[in-house]
Amino acid sequence: MTQKPNILFIMTDQQHAGMMRCAGNERLSTPAMDSLARDGIRLERAYCTNPICVPSRISMATGMMPCRLGADTNPSGMHLANLPPAVDDNSMGRLMKRAGYDTFYGGKVHMCRPLQPENAGYDEHFIDERDALPAACISFIQRKRTVPFFAVASFVNPHDICFAHRAKNGINTQNVLALYEEACALPEDSLPPLPLNYGIPEHEPTAVKASLNPQAITPAITMRDDYSDRDWRINRWIYHRLTEKVDHQIGKLLEGLRQAGCEEHTLVIFTSDHGNMDASHRLTSKGIFYEESVGIPLIMKYPAEISAGQVDCEHLVSTGLDILPTLCDYAERQKPAHMLGRSLRPLTTGASVSLWRDYVVAENEWFRMLRTDRFKYCAFADQHSAEWLGDLANDHREMRNLAAAPDFQKVLAEHRGLLADWSKLSNDRDGSRYCKT
Repeated sequence: MTQKPNILFIMTDQQHAGMMRCAGNERLSTPAMDSLARDGIRLERAYCTNPICVPSRISMATGMMPCRLGADTNPSGMHLANLPPAVDDNSMGRLMKRAGYDTFYGGKVHMCRPLQPENAGYDEHFIDERDALPAACISFIQRKRTVPFFAVASFVNPHDICFAHRAKNGINTQNVLALYEEACALPEDSLPPLPLNYGIPEHEPTAVKASLNPQAITPAITMRDDYSDRDWRINRWIYHRLTEKVDHQIGKLLEGLRQAGCEEHTLVIFTSDHGNMDASHRLTSKGIFYEESVGIPLIMKYPAEISAGQVDCEHLVSTGLDILPTLCDYAERQKPAHMLGRSLRPLTTGASVSLWRDYVVAENEWFRMLRTDRFKYCAFADQHSAEWLGDLANDHREMRNLAAAPDFQKVLAEHRGLLADWSKLSNDRDGSRYCKT
């Protein structure tokens, strides 16, 4: 039997880092996610590379910053006809197949043609992204084999929160109307409270409003203007219930893993593609630099190696850059030279990590964001030239923009410099639009 672990990669869609009981949210029940945290390590400072579905998923599948590939939005990402040969040849499925794994992709894909499972090294592709996915994944896991397995289980929820505004208007999509009607009938004290950062931040950049499409399925800017406090609390209640729904599906999958006798020798990685604003700053949906949009859950469990009950509050992690190098590490493959991420394995084992990154970066067509240990800096392009500087140590709810504050001009200059350095290091061809002097 090989020494390499089996690997189960579980992903949800549009789940921010605080949407778990183990992260301190007592308004919902997430026993499956909590069990992973209880038996493994939860990394609290995990960020996506782009808070939009397609670019984030392409990033995790390739280990690349998505804008370098031309994927800054959902349409641009889906329309990619080709990837650079080195990137295509070293995408997640291809790497794991070459490493000697039986490979399975189940559920939501939402990536360009070269990264569709049938083109990207997966032996099998199961398309259902909801209730049928756990059983299909378990069936693959339980087969007798002489090599380890690599299985992706990509669930769609809590992404159905995108249809809550439609439900408010009487339109039913994915049965969200029933949830909306149930929430409307509840007394006030049964709805989640408004978040503590419900207010609009002081000196919020105009680019935030400009980036929000009033014609979108979730018209966040319209909702910001029109929703009452109770409307927002109803929206939050639906988001909590959809998260519980996907947790239940994950629970079935983890129980199947246990029954197959594979639990001890399987690395489980759990994350999401991006977050959801969840009424913070009177916004919902994603695509913004605020914590609820870019901050995501990340939990790793591997009983044979990772000690239970760990919480890493120190290290900044980029899921888009770091997950693929981590898989290479466990699969005993050399990390390809073009990948700028690093393996998370040393963080999980208590090994001494003397040199870790000083910042993580997120990006899309509107902004470049750089998060250091204490501060978050964000720069916008072209006519939306304002900047954001947040002190997350003293204002973790992101209610004050310090970019124009006299006492923080040195910090601002330092972060401008870091973004310029990253632009060169990562070959950001559009970086000059965001680098301020």
